[in-house]
Amino acid sequence: MNTPVGFKQRLGAELALLEEAQAADETSGQNVPVTAGRFFARPGVRRTAWVGLAAGTVAAAVVVATSGGQGVRNRSVDAMTVAQVLDAAATHAAKGPDREPGLHQWVYTDTVVCYDDCGHQPHWMRYDGAKAASVGKTFRTGDRTVVSVSDIAASMGSGVGHKPQETREVLSRLPTDPRKLLERVSDDPFFAGGVDPSAVLPYSPDKSFNSAGETSPAVTPGARFARIVNVLEVASNIPPRINAALYRALALIPGTELVAKPMKDAAGRPGTAITFDFHDRARTRAYLFLDPDTYAYRGSRTDWRGEGNFSDASAHMKTGIVDHPGQVPGGPAPDPSDVVEEEPTLIVPLKPR
Repeated sequence: MNTPVGFKQRLGAELALLEEAQAADETSGQNVPVTAGRFFARPGVRRTAWVGLAAGTVAAAVVVATSGGQGVRNRSVDAMTVAQVLDAAATHAAKGPDREPGLHQWVYTDTVVCYDDCGHQPHWMRYDGAKAASVGKTFRTGDRTVVSVSDIAASMGSGVGHKPQETREVLSRLPTDPRKLLERVSDDPFFAGGVDPSAVLPYSPDKSFNSAGETSPAVTPGARFARIVNVLEVASNIPPRINAALYRALALIPGTELVAKPMKDAAGRPGTAITFDFHDRARTRAYLFLDPDTYAYRGSRTDWRGEGNFSDASAHMKTGIVDHPGQVPGGPAPDPSDVVEEEPTLIVPLKPR
């Protein structure tokens, strides 16, 4: 895939800074507190203090909603807790649009995906979950790039993100109380997704990733963190009140931390990052990226630094509701000759917009 950003270089630089900061912290004998239970924004919501990945105080400017919701004011990261940031994200999410697509409309997403390299992956899913579309080359069209539409209803099964309409219906029935929502998402196999490597072996004998145990109830903090982040990642049409509750539920999970300085997502955009250290054999750490101004969801990243020594990340670039596969929000429908009902053999990454 084409590389819109130097993902591997950025990752190496960030890890080097982390190791230097940790070494300096050990030398000075200073310890950064992981949690603090004295600050409460509302009854029943336990606040956890931020933990920086780098030592020292970083006064990076961010924007936080005021308590009255009538504007924004600048505050530095060192003056905030992770729960304050997540509460600001919830406030923003609660004001989001609540438009449900028609059954035969399409949910369009453009995502930058990074493994060894990075590239755009535009994707369309029909709202009823019966069809999906992507940009690629097929046996029928040879070297010509087309919009390839395929039937998926029979093979997708059931689960969060598999079918947009079903996902929205299940999400809409969740409680808005963050504690109750966290329990429901943790117990219901519909929301299985992500892996808690502290609870399962992160690697199989052939060094490939082992995702066994994903459908079991999420009982550890790491498994619960992974489930909530997975919902934010794969659910394309979350009701605003539920979206807000998801962010507040994250603040209830012990070990959820705020990175002390802006971090770049898979698309190279600096923003606010929430992190979770699984403290497992593979030294797994997960990140949730938020817009620095609105705290809207931007993407995620997981680093494995054990035997596998690899990382993967995704960044949400654009999403919208359209009437045709291959159409982007505000754009024309593709020419019918460029739309085929056939599985692509190669996904062609698009250049960054």
